[in-house]
Amino acid sequence: MVIPTVLVTSGIIFGLMRIVPGDAAEIIARQEGEVNITKEVLDRVRAELGLDKPLPIQYAQFWRDVFNGSFGVSLFTKRTVMSQIGERLPTSIELIFIAILISAVWGISVGVIASLKQDTWIDYIFRSFAIGGLSVPIFWSGILIIVIPSILIGWTPLEKYYPLTENPLANLKLMIFPAVILGVNLGAPVMRMTRTMMLEVLRQDYVRTAKAKGLAERVVILRHSLRNALIPVITILGLQVILGIGGTLVLETVFNIPGMGRLLVVTSLSRRDYPMVQGITLFIAMGVVLVNLIIDLTYGMIDPRVRYK
Repeated sequence: MVIPTVLVTSGIIFGLMRIVPGDAAEIIARQEGEVNITKEVLDRVRAELGLDKPLPIQYAQFWRDVFNGSFGVSLFTKRTVMSQIGERLPTSIELIFIAILISAVWGISVGVIASLKQDTWIDYIFRSFAIGGLSVPIFWSGILIIVIPSILIGWTPLEKYYPLTENPLANLKLMIFPAVILGVNLGAPVMRMTRTMMLEVLRQDYVRTAKAKGLAERVVILRHSLRNALIPVITILGLQVILGIGGTLVLETVFNIPGMGRLLVVTSLSRRDYPMVQGITLFIAMGVVLVNLIIDLTYGMIDPRVRYK
């Protein structure tokens, strides 16, 4: 299903970009200093950009650029899409990685504790926190973290961005805030699923048998209970990676982080840079499909009862 999914996605991306309001030719003509934007001027610019060709030919050229690895050439910077993705991708991957790590650690650990303390005040607090983390929009949380400290103590988490390899401490001082916001939001469904599955597994006969054998509680929980409860949790984590990609697009804009989100939303979409938007979106879509494939293959590693033929 990977290949047809990517093909259908590419067609949707290409079609949507052609019906989005706005004209890249008009934007470029104004940048070139044209005062009177006439039809003749727009036709000239479209011819220079190749936008005057029939849509099937443009779509074929789009896939030609994908297969040669460039993913197209920007209408404005005249650089290949892949070269600009390569500059921004490490930043977005870092943010997603930290956020998913936070979501997995707090979601699974808190979910296990809540299941062991079912219907106690600890369970109620953890469940309420998870519902709150799931309900609050990440862009609103990001704005609050920027605005409230600035008003109360004259400090803001917004700082100059430094690559991780250049200045790790300064990089993490900026990245930790959006990563925590995204991680708390993504970890809420993980916590709820972990709690639900642990409660179901803890009632199984093999868990009662393990306890009857006198095995340590740690062994019963980690080896016999948690491992068997992880299949749905891994599925949720995979979906959270996909949602995290969308979250980074928002938080990179809010925190002024030069990642894929700013490249797509601020730089490319606002200027109707068709090759950039198409290339970046298809690249993200291919990443999402790859994550789903990896999740499916992971099932067999976690649970030996799962077999693939």
